[in-house]
Amino acid sequence: MRVSDLVIGRNIAAFLLVLFCVQYIPIESRDGVSYLKLAVSLLCPFILLKYSFKVSKAMVYFFAYYIVVIIAANLHPETLRWSTVLFLFSFIITYITYYNLVVVEGVFTLDCYIQLLERLLFLLFFVLIIQQCALLAGVVIFPAINLVQDLSRGIGANSLTYEPSTFALVCSFSYLSLLRLYELKAGHKLTFQEVLFYMKKTTYMFLWCMLTMGSASAFVGLAIIAMYFFQKRNLLTVIMIFIIAVMTFLYADFEQLNRARDSVMAFFSLSSENVMKADGSAAARIIPVINTLTRLDLFSIEGWMGHGVDYGLSKWIFSDRVMIGGIADYGLFSFLVMLVGVFSCMIRRIFSLETLMWCVLGLATLANVPFHWGLMMIFTGVRYFQIEAENGRIDNNS
Repeated sequence: MRVSDLVIGRNIAAFLLVLFCVQYIPIESRDGVSYLKLAVSLLCPFILLKYSFKVSKAMVYFFAYYIVVIIAANLHPETLRWSTVLFLFSFIITYITYYNLVVVEGVFTLDCYIQLLERLLFLLFFVLIIQQCALLAGVVIFPAINLVQDLSRGIGANSLTYEPSTFALVCSFSYLSLLRLYELKAGHKLTFQEVLFYMKKTTYMFLWCMLTMGSASAFVGLAIIAMYFFQKRNLLTVIMIFIIAVMTFLYADFEQLNRARDSVMAFFSLSSENVMKADGSAAARIIPVINTLTRLDLFSIEGWMGHGVDYGLSKWIFSDRVMIGGIADYGLFSFLVMLVGVFSCMIRRIFSLETLMWCVLGLATLANVPFHWGLMMIFTGVRYFQIEAENGRIDNNS
């Protein structure tokens, strides 16, 4: 790749990642299709032709996934909506474009990718601060700064995303990825002191966002990231911190923590009604898991090939039909093919914090949800640099 093409490819990859991790609601809306993202997706085939028209793992695995989805959808022609299936293709082709630029063409250096994620977090922090100043001044609706609804959560706000819970996911995925990237620079797993050395300002911004955005999902993200610092040599300290954390989780009286606790307790009841009563926002993420655990029939053709397009959402997002990973629509087989793509292109190790975060916060799904693809774009870059480091090919001075 020529230097000029490398720079252009880097800018395109950075733009795709940021675009699919944020949502400027006045232009893109909060519900329905983002025509901005759709327009960019339609340009991606031409970008592939120009800068990286090569067969990659992402192209093979996600086209295979898409073929399975089409077969599953056509088994139920009465509910087949090609618009839904084609939207999925737009996300897949966008991801393949990003993957080819980052992994096949190597448009990012390690330092450049770190800088990109740090700037993404700073952008989210900066917009949040502006929103919080507006909220303190008594302004609850101000579309220009992405405030489009009264959340009634004090200074909790959505920054440059759909809602606080989405904000929490983008922050969590970005910060864990930065830990992994600085780990590669240091050559070993970071201690807390090293995190403050490498990421002091970023850590402060991250914690401010997570603790003030007003989302129960933020506390789940913090709990997962805290696991990064668990080490055998600090076992006693870890046990003490774990006990304190559990006691705080169970007995502390804090609105967002209360909602998180109620949601967790409701989940273990495996009752969708209990989850809805505990936290309506969290219910949209927990109910699909409950339905998958309690309603997936592995002894039926529908269990493996699904019930058809939009079956899961046909009775609203809180119904007893919706499942993780599009299983209700396209079946368990499509989900398993998707997993092959995820662990071949996006996440380096199956047993990892990345997998835990994707399953717990990301609901182990991609589908037609832009920010889910954006989150996994972040992990894709991390996986690429982890492999480069293992093969001794990282050059931080490029």
